[in-house]
Amino acid sequence: MARAYEEVFAVREGAVVMSSNSRKFFIWLISLGAVLTAYLLYNQLSKIPRIDIDMEAGSTNTIADSNLGQSDGKVGMIGNVGVKTIQKARYTHLNEEKQVDREFGFEKLLHKIGDEWEIEKPYMNIFRRNFKCYITADKGKVQVETAVGRPSPKDATLTGNVIIHILPDDGSNIKESFIYLDDIVFISEKSQFSTAGPVKFISEGAQMLGTGLELIYNDQGGRIEFLRIIQLESLRIKTSSKASLFSKTTQGSKLPVTTPELSSGQTDTSSNKPRTENPEPRTPNSYRCVFSKNVVIDTPEQLIFADEVIINNIQSGKGAKPALSEVEGAQSGKDYEQRVTDNEPQAASKEQQPVDIVVTCDSGIVVTPMDVARESWIVNRESAVRRATQDNESRITDNEPRTTFTARRIDYNAITGDAVADGPSELTFYINDVMGAEEIAVPVKITAREKVEFLPALNQVTFEGDTLCTMLREDPNSQQKYTLSAQKLTVNLSDSAADIESLAASGGVVRLATVKTAGEKLLGGIELKCRKFDYDGGQQMFLAAGPGIIKVDNSRISESNNIDAGKFSLQRPCWAFVQDFKSLQYFLEANRVIADAGRQGTLRIDYIPVVEGRDGQYVTAT
Repeated sequence: MARAYEEVFAVREGAVVMSSNSRKFFIWLISLGAVLTAYLLYNQLSKIPRIDIDMEAGSTNTIADSNLGQSDGKVGMIGNVGVKTIQKARYTHLNEEKQVDREFGFEKLLHKIGDEWEIEKPYMNIFRRNFKCYITADKGKVQVETAVGRPSPKDATLTGNVIIHILPDDGSNIKESFIYLDDIVFISEKSQFSTAGPVKFISEGAQMLGTGLELIYNDQGGRIEFLRIIQLESLRIKTSSKASLFSKTTQGSKLPVTTPELSSGQTDTSSNKPRTENPEPRTPNSYRCVFSKNVVIDTPEQLIFADEVIINNIQSGKGAKPALSEVEGAQSGKDYEQRVTDNEPQAASKEQQPVDIVVTCDSGIVVTPMDVARESWIVNRESAVRRATQDNESRITDNEPRTTFTARRIDYNAITGDAVADGPSELTFYINDVMGAEEIAVPVKITAREKVEFLPALNQVTFEGDTLCTMLREDPNSQQKYTLSAQKLTVNLSDSAADIESLAASGGVVRLATVKTAGEKLLGGIELKCRKFDYDGGQQMFLAAGPGIIKVDNSRISESNNIDAGKFSLQRPCWAFVQDFKSLQYFLEANRVIADAGRQGTLRIDYIPVVEGRDGQYVTAT
């Protein structure tokens, strides 16, 4: 098993993005497959590998008869013939360079029934270019094939304290990891690993708790065909306290993410054999990872809810096939027993470290190649999608406001960093109040019916299909609600965590409205209808493209004593309409409006003062 990567989705101030601090999230699943497929690599299902049998001192080379039941090394009897058990057996596999790259062994052969061996303390060691993998268990049952007088393990079941330990070499970027299982079953005919019991994964940056594992590996194709965690209890990812999941990626979001090579290779030695300077590039395997049914990603600052989260184009392997490194001091099962004891306390301490990100879902995790149709593995999928907001209302009611994003399905591209949420979605975040005198964070909610798309290279989010954006401002005396509706809404985020650089609403009729209330009493409001609406944060300017109309309802505001009675003013009770404009600009700092009807148009302004609760003289200007 190699590196543990985490990649997480989140929303930060209106954007669905990938954080550079959370690049290690989903790829560890492929790494898990790499560990389990090591047994397949050991068997070389298409051929019988060369195996050297190394019997340690003090052990015999005779197999005890299964009917005798002598599992303690004592001599059993068949007539007058004594037969001892095999103890401390070790089977080593040599690569083409005559170096050990895999070991399989056990402490004692307990029983033999036909070709099935029941063994005690089985172990397997795998040596790779930049890491070593050690697998141990209390007991095992192995189906053995014999070719040219040499036994070769086939099907196998390991039970009791199954531990998979991945130990990186010095200078490797692979993290030390542990996988704990109650049992694991391998079926060679199906190239399948499985367990119905608990699955526990621990590394420096992540911890996973789940139940049930299924893995099918294509040895000839050198790829995982199917990997499933049947039930995910939680996936915990350790990150810095200030890490943001919904912020612009600052480090190479365009670079592909890779995992260790899964297929077998040759040991990298210091021999003088000529090497190919330009090895033929090999297309890496590309995988899809799916979290399904009531997916929740919980971070200190964000909450993400979805019925399905899909990670596409997870790359496994890169370029030419890597070689194995020279193995120095390959360890037997006996040598490794002490290593497990030494490292387990360290793993336990890491497990107790605080974590910031928690991922849960009801239907587990599935990993398949990108070229495998999703319908081929979806079983008993519910046709109706439950609304995640209804299922997780208790999580949203926090004391501290957090960004929340709810979607039916989220598709994420691991190569480009782009993300798309299909179907109805809802985003709630907090930004500085551009309309207020003080920079106070106010909540903003954006809903879309069709999809939401984030492009990290542009730091841009696009909402499509009956989009509705609402913002709420409150003060001790009143409450003001802003709504913006359009078919399409594009938001460009600034590098600041709480600012919008620009905003564009388009498609059909764009409607911007604001309503001011005091308790249940309506104080007034403004409504703008146009073809396109833009906001420029740098210039603090709003721009509406017509033809359009503005309706102002100030009929309930208080009379101002500083305005002449004969003057037109929006600061006194009135109704006002501005229509047929081609463009309208509003400069926030200057509080100035410029309306233009264009060369061929005519701008019309209607003004109706309200005097003592009644409409006054109707005035029209063009």
